[in-house]
Amino acid sequence: METERFDAAVIGAGPAGSWTARRIADRGYRVLLLEKRDRIGYPVRCAEAVGPRIDVERFIPLGRDLISSPVDGFLIVAPGGQRFEKRMPGIGFTIDRELFDRRLAEAAQQSGAVLRTGHQAMGLTNRDGAITGLRVKELGTGLEYASKASVVVGADGVEALSPRWAGLAGSFKPDEIFSCAQELITGIEITKPHIEFHLGSRFAPGGYAWVFPKGMDTANVGVGFNPLEARGKRAVDFLDTFIAHRCPGGTRTRLVIGGCDVARGLPALATNGYVTVGEAARQNNPFSGGGIINALEGAEMAAETIVAALRNGDTSARSLAPYTRAWRRSVGRANGAFYLAARIFFELSDAEMDRIMRRVVKVPGVFDEKGIKPVRMVMSLVAAEPSLLVKVLKSVAGRLLQPLY
Repeated sequence: METERFDAAVIGAGPAGSWTARRIADRGYRVLLLEKRDRIGYPVRCAEAVGPRIDVERFIPLGRDLISSPVDGFLIVAPGGQRFEKRMPGIGFTIDRELFDRRLAEAAQQSGAVLRTGHQAMGLTNRDGAITGLRVKELGTGLEYASKASVVVGADGVEALSPRWAGLAGSFKPDEIFSCAQELITGIEITKPHIEFHLGSRFAPGGYAWVFPKGMDTANVGVGFNPLEARGKRAVDFLDTFIAHRCPGGTRTRLVIGGCDVARGLPALATNGYVTVGEAARQNNPFSGGGIINALEGAEMAAETIVAALRNGDTSARSLAPYTRAWRRSVGRANGAFYLAARIFFELSDAEMDRIMRRVVKVPGVFDEKGIKPVRMVMSLVAAEPSLLVKVLKSVAGRLLQPLY
């Protein structure tokens, strides 16, 4: 195949990649959007929860076909069994994630992006210290070809290689990727459209187990935990234990196993001719692991910066740096607080968690219409257990002294 030329080439047609591609194509630029899987959005490796309608509909209309269930509150179950429930109408929804991803990719196509499924990025090309395109393999035929691009966008998810190829990221540390397993369960008892979080080492050491309703008797039931605390158990072992506890009579219909990034954000999101976005850029929430809205917001910022760079004919690291600054001033700042909160909260023993949860849930301002307020969470943890101040200071010092990747 003759080498093609695009203004932007995007690796990955998840929410971050598709939205970046759409926004650049909207401005009349030629965009290539690559997805290694033949089927957009499949398999679903997501608990499928999103935030309030007002946040989601900045990017995509939430039609009835996209919504599986409203989420009108949450239930937290502490290790000792104490239940803390809060009704919060309109806090969010669970969605059909496969259809959600497909709609975003279709929107990118309608804006003019060239979408190729079953095409995998195999590496980046560079010249004189700048990334100039990528090498691609069509998985069905084995055909390999090169595509030139003024900017390459790495939106290749938790398993991303492109940020490493570009020199922006290193390998994850073992405790920066949670081990996860999830089943779609039917025949589960759900009395309220609330999302559930179950804490403690029995089900998810260093993390949490969840039940996210997908209808009257259907839910995504899963576990995500720190693999360093697994005591030799696999993700499916913890999932089996949790299902036997929460929904023993349910029918298992769809198992997915994978990892979730809970690492610190990258120090830089762009270099010469390249930007990264979404989970590839470690933009998901490091406390909950959620990342759909974060990915879309990061994609919007990335696209704005890329369009300005293309307009000026300068895709150098300096020209693309405003994207990193915009992220750090907004969602990235909140993610930094969430990272600190996670490092404190999920290192608590079961007994500490039981004791602290009884006090934290009563503190005003920890939860709002969009979920947990991370700074308030850290402050309430320390107020409930002053000895945690030492952990806070150690976490802050460690964050400052550790290598960035």
